[in-house]
Amino acid sequence: MSTALPTTNTSPTPSQPGRWIVTKFGTPSVLKWETFDFNSELSDDKVLVRIIVAGIAGVDNIQRAGGYPHPIAREPGFTTGYDLVGEVITLGDSVPKESGLTIGDWVTSLSMFGAHATHIVLPHTNLIKINRTDDPVKITALPLNYMTAWGMLKHSGVHLPPGSSILIGSASGGLGTAVAQLVTSFNMNIQMIGTCSPSKFDYLRSLGVAPIDRNAPDIAEQVRGLTNGEGVDVAYDGLCSEESLQKSLAATKNDVGKVIVFGVMGEIAADGSRMHRDVEDFLGERTQSLPRTSFYQLDTGYAKNNGLEDLYAIMDKVRSGKLEPVVAKLLRLSEAVKAHELLIDGSVVKGKMLFLVDADLAARYGI
Repeated sequence: MSTALPTTNTSPTPSQPGRWIVTKFGTPSVLKWETFDFNSELSDDKVLVRIIVAGIAGVDNIQRAGGYPHPIAREPGFTTGYDLVGEVITLGDSVPKESGLTIGDWVTSLSMFGAHATHIVLPHTNLIKINRTDDPVKITALPLNYMTAWGMLKHSGVHLPPGSSILIGSASGGLGTAVAQLVTSFNMNIQMIGTCSPSKFDYLRSLGVAPIDRNAPDIAEQVRGLTNGEGVDVAYDGLCSEESLQKSLAATKNDVGKVIVFGVMGEIAADGSRMHRDVEDFLGERTQSLPRTSFYQLDTGYAKNNGLEDLYAIMDKVRSGKLEPVVAKLLRLSEAVKAHELLIDGSVVKGKMLFLVDADLAARYGI
């Protein structure tokens, strides 16, 4: 096993490997940069990946605030970052040839943690090989946002034949954008209505989504007005507050319409410092107390195995130009605190935010 020297990156230590650490649960200021020796984390069955682009998502906000229900995130000391595109630098001696991986390959991954770094060590089974000709910015948008959106449309226990209707909560965000773009690029023929702030109405219309003010007191009535008085077949809710769930359910078809919860952003304190309640507790209470309401979360095992066919189908749409992932903002890896502040604010987020970790790539984008 041998390791190559890292190329220049956009972190606070551009010539050294490093990562952002959640030193304690709280506001973005709790993030601290540390250098590390990736050799100490390599083992025979794992792979060292130099990160080229890393995704930024609402789940990072939840992890930093201390509300993510996973053993790694129970205590501070971990690195956020759910998805990435990178280059294989070193293969552990026990990585099987059947993996198809070689040094220099480009890969994407749903890492769940650790992508807000210059390098990451992952099991070979967590890596999905892509083409070196792929645009790493576009591909990084897919594993979390677009695969979650695909799962919400196809694998969340709902049936959406042509002619169906949906309400997308927080529709201008990365996940809402992905849902809208998948519906359009795969010609699903679904009527889309979405909530957002009025400043983003034109953006939603450009995605084929009829906009409604997210703070309007009569969301359900407006939805029914757009669906011949019936309501939608499915309402997707990213807040999971008591108020939002009631409004979502009221906007669905009587007795048969469903609510799919895909996020818990309503439970994060306004300054991002903490979660108001334990996620598992209130999520269970709220989804079980309302009829026809359930929670959907991307199963990373599905995404890596059975979901590969779906991911490749989405990639093909991107490669052919029929799907253009919307990128809200590109940042340098050194701007992690700013990125988390933008997640809390939400006002500028239209689509997916990304860290350009590779310095040459960042230079080509002028950041």
